[in-house]
Amino acid sequence: GVEVRTSVAISNVPDAKTAVLAPSTPRNATNAEKAAAQQASYTQEMGVLVWAAGIGARPLVKKMAQSLQQTDLRGLQVDEYLRVKGCSDGSVYAIWDATLSGYAPTAQVAAQQGKYIGRAIRDASSENEEEQVTPFVYHHAGSLCCLGTGNGIAQLTGGNNKIWEAIGASTDDNNNKQAFLTGIPAFALWRSLYWTRLLSTSSRLSLSMDWLRSLSSGRDVIEPVLKRAPTLSFGTPIQRNSTIRKAGAVVANSPK
Repeated sequence: GVEVRTSVAISNVPDAKTAVLAPSTPRNATNAEKAAAQQASYTQEMGVLVWAAGIGARPLVKKMAQSLQQTDLRGLQVDEYLRVKGCSDGSVYAIWDATLSGYAPTAQVAAQQGKYIGRAIRDASSENEEEQVTPFVYHHAGSLCCLGTGNGIAQLTGGNNKIWEAIGASTDDNNNKQAFLTGIPAFALWRSLYWTRLLSTSSRLSLSMDWLRSLSSGRDVIEPVLKRAPTLSFGTPIQRNSTIRKAGAVVANSPK
């Protein structure tokens, strides 16, 4: 079974078999609250520690937030026009994961924000006073995920659902503007969109050759050689996967 513990954080890993857990505290926690959390910490034996880390703000972004007397240093606070708060003339813009705009830090958001700022700068320099800059509104176009060669999943929004149904998509009964694709059609859609988003012809040709080569001869998987004795993880021996072919052996046996 799996035991999920919430509202706790690993504060220390003193050795390879022990972790120190403590109640998690908010970012604005006082010193007294942090000290109380440390006093309530406890040790936990472990076999394998998997650390999944997120992203943080760049040092430049933190310095800018501090200079503008913003309290949350995870990113720059912006208004509905993506203008940095604290700049009186409103001439400084910020987008994507450098901001606390409330949108997910994805390329889809960044692309729309970049186009919005470009139009805002163009309209601000225009002599036509009737042109008014409207607040930024994000339009979600869907989500794509590759699950391996020949398999994928897609959540599609907008458009004509009859087109999606023609290629095997199922629609959401509660929201007729959403459609879902799985399997080969989703994988083909993911690759097509990925290929068209490349900026240069040389990049598209190189990627196409890589896809054709992996389709015909498979992908070369390189496994590092671990110079250690087999260990135990939760009572199960850790051994080399015999199904993975080593690149060195393939090169040594290849004809000259």
